[in-house]
Amino acid sequence: MVHLVKKRHQSLQPLSRDHGVSLLCALHGQKAVRAPLHDRLRLTKQIKVLGQVAVLSYLHDEQRVLSSLIEDDVLRSEFQQHHNGIRELIYQLDLVESSVDPGIGLLASIAAVLESYVRWEENSLFPLLEQTLGYEVLSKLKESTDSIESSRARPTQLLHRSISLEVSSGLPLQ
Repeated sequence: MVHLVKKRHQSLQPLSRDHGVSLLCALHGQKAVRAPLHDRLRLTKQIKVLGQVAVLSYLHDEQRVLSSLIEDDVLRSEFQQHHNGIRELIYQLDLVESSVDPGIGLLASIAAVLESYVRWEENSLFPLLEQTLGYEVLSKLKESTDSIESSRARPTQLLHRSISLEVSSGLPLQ
């Protein structure tokens, strides 16, 4: 049996857990693209709240603890570009009134950028950091990420109560 789950160093596990929320937000974006207008507006509202409350906070914490550890300029630039792209799209979505359709393009972009960012960090950045950072640096990083983890309240339960796309948008959703 092939195991697809990668075991992260303890210092990066809290950041990987944050990625779960970002991926669920991306999934909402993918659903919203295919959804009727009524459902798209509900999903958009959830994406907006999660983006502002969770994703931007997670990006801030990552910047704070990881930026100085990424020694390669190209890699650090890519890290910054991923974060800046996500911030920009979340800010664009936040400017859209809640009763207005943000458009499939913006929602698709948010979903794609979030998924790309998480996959890049999990498959490229984190493995590189695990290989190149020494024991002392990883231990110090663990202290920082443990502090971050103790302050987290991840809203995944709200995300799992998403809108089923099989339900007609005319039915009340709870």
